[in-house]
Amino acid sequence: MDYKKLLLTKEAADILRISEEYLRSLIRNKKIAAYKEGRRGGYRIPSQEIDNYIRRRYRPE
Repeated sequence: MDYKKLLLTKEAADILRISEEYLRSLIRNKKIAAYKEGRRGGYRIPSQEIDNYIRRRYRPE
């Protein structure tokens, strides 16, 4: 994994143009892979996960 390409919840939500709460819901429901930093820290999302989510969600049928 390229650690330089980890996104914070706010950054990933901005890219997807969704709320941070909806993004956290996607993470909890395992639609987007992420890990939690520390006990009270936010999620860290690999940028590749965002690309994968967009491909799965918006692929032409």
